[in-house]
Amino acid sequence: MKFVEIFAYHLTLLFTVKGLKDSLFSKTAIFINTCKRDYLLQEIKVDHRLRCSMACSQDADCRRYLYCKSDLSCKTYLDGTDCVLSDNSGQCSCYRKKIGCYKGKCTCPLGYYGNNCQNIIKDCREGYGRNMTLGNTKQVYIQPGSTPFEIICNFGIYGNMQILRRDVTCLHENFNRTMNEYRKGFGNVAKNMWIGLERLKEILSLPSSKFRLVLHAVRSDNSKCRSHFTDFQLGNVSTGYSFGYLNMEDDPNIMGCGNPFGEPFKNRFSTYDHDNTGSYRCATRFGGGWWFDTSVNCTKGFLTGSMDGSGVDIFLPVDLHDQQYKNCIVSIRFQ
Repeated sequence: MKFVEIFAYHLTLLFTVKGLKDSLFSKTAIFINTCKRDYLLQEIKVDHRLRCSMACSQDADCRRYLYCKSDLSCKTYLDGTDCVLSDNSGQCSCYRKKIGCYKGKCTCPLGYYGNNCQNIIKDCREGYGRNMTLGNTKQVYIQPGSTPFEIICNFGIYGNMQILRRDVTCLHENFNRTMNEYRKGFGNVAKNMWIGLERLKEILSLPSSKFRLVLHAVRSDNSKCRSHFTDFQLGNVSTGYSFGYLNMEDDPNIMGCGNPFGEPFKNRFSTYDHDNTGSYRCATRFGGGWWFDTSVNCTKGFLTGSMDGSGVDIFLPVDLHDQQYKNCIVSIRFQ
């Protein structure tokens, strides 16, 4: 009887594997970090990894799954490629659906569309127009220029796009980077990230687009603040990526955050290896890339300050209300 049961079990697995021909998977990486933010679809118990593959393949919204051998748990996700865990003591493995179409059914990364996933949205506003709004906040691919990249879109605010995110609940993310890294972008898209000056330029260069920048932050006393910078613009490399805006406006519903950017179009972007503040050496002294003033005080604050995972990292030394910042999100929004 035991042999029959084992035979039946393996026969079932054989049919499971056969059923996966419509949606094969590729193994991806697992990163150890507390910075994790996943859009979980379901969590179930399975007796084998292949049954987790089956669960994901049968769900049109599933793009990735995590299987842990220690507790036979299966988690399926809406998006993403790799899996992030605080540790891998559960002997977990991560798999992503291969992209493509079979018998009229397409598996496209979020942001891609078309019969063969051949198209990609250029920004979050286009994704909003194409009803890519299952839930408000999504990690999607966009392509405003030559190369696609991932970004967080808030479709509940008509395609709001996050360009900087800081979260002190995560493990260390080094923001004291080179100018080249600040040009290209870096970090964990869902938690601690900088989009990159060149990517930001591509978004701002889209035709018939006008933007405002929104700074939303949490202070040391857990109060929240929000400030708006209308007609936000970014200079090119010859101007040192100077930051410009028409007006700064505090949010009428909550307190304002103050202004970490300084006077519009005045300051060039600096990093420790490309410091535009002369003898004041602001980027070298403070660490992190920013639009530092060419003065002894350097800045009222900057949002890419040190981050050591202690939970008390400071992004702005002090704001108008004598409060220090803990977490912040900087987004651009279509006006």
